[in-house]
Amino acid sequence: CMGLVVAPGGLGTCDELFEVITLMQTGKIKRKLPVILIGKKFWQDCIQWEAFVEYGMISEADANQLIFVDTADEAFKALTDGILAIEEAEKRNPRSPQRRTVNGK
Repeated sequence: CMGLVVAPGGLGTCDELFEVITLMQTGKIKRKLPVILIGKKFWQDCIQWEAFVEYGMISEADANQLIFVDTADEAFKALTDGILAIEEAEKRNPRSPQRRTVNGK
């Protein structure tokens, strides 16, 4: 998995979203994957992300990994930018496990 793009949805969608975020938070997924949520208003109205931070349930870093967009073009750009940033970070950190890159190198 190189990233997660989530469109507005119900409880099942939220379950899957929280599962991936939890796996990253607990280190079961080693990479900090880009998590893109399509529909800024929907996601910010339905889930009060800052309340999780204020109550100490998640860190500011956890909340900041969420990228809110409104269009498919914005989601694609956020996803590709996020993947490229991960790959650059892994190149700078030789202890990172080697992974196939977007460019296949």
